[in-house]
Amino acid sequence: MTEALLQYSSELSNSRITPATRVRYGNKQLKIVQWFIHNYPNLVDQTVDPPNLRLEAISPVVVGALLASFVINGKTDKDGGSKPYSISHLNQYRSAFKSLYKDAKVAVPADVDTEISNCMSGYQNKVAKFKNDGVLPSREGVDAFSSDAYRYTVESICRVGFNLRDT
Repeated sequence: MTEALLQYSSELSNSRITPATRVRYGNKQLKIVQWFIHNYPNLVDQTVDPPNLRLEAISPVVVGALLASFVINGKTDKDGGSKPYSISHLNQYRSAFKSLYKDAKVAVPADVDTEISNCMSGYQNKVAKFKNDGVLPSREGVDAFSSDAYRYTVESICRVGFNLRDT
């Protein structure tokens, strides 16, 4: 009975994020670990496969450098130039990094968490300036339907559905 409860508890803990999110986190966590291997190899246990971060040894300064490197490097746009990440993209890196702690069942140190929050707030201010200067589009994501377009779409779907049932 106890073993079954422990197994179910483990399943619940592993189900805290969806499989699709876990895949996205995995890709970002791989980039994070690669960054650490390149910049702070002493903070990575490379004797295991895959390499593990020594989470308890990561200082807030290093976390700030990690986030700053993703901000500075940005992403490559279609023309081959560099473009800054959107807030939501950098948030995914933040969440993937924090997930490393959760997966290892280690609490994120308060000073590391504060540094992450400070960096994210600072980047939000930068993104606002990027949008104001035209470096990033002023709107992100999908545009909302106007009420007329929504009504027309719903009516079209209903009409098609009705015609299919009559034939």
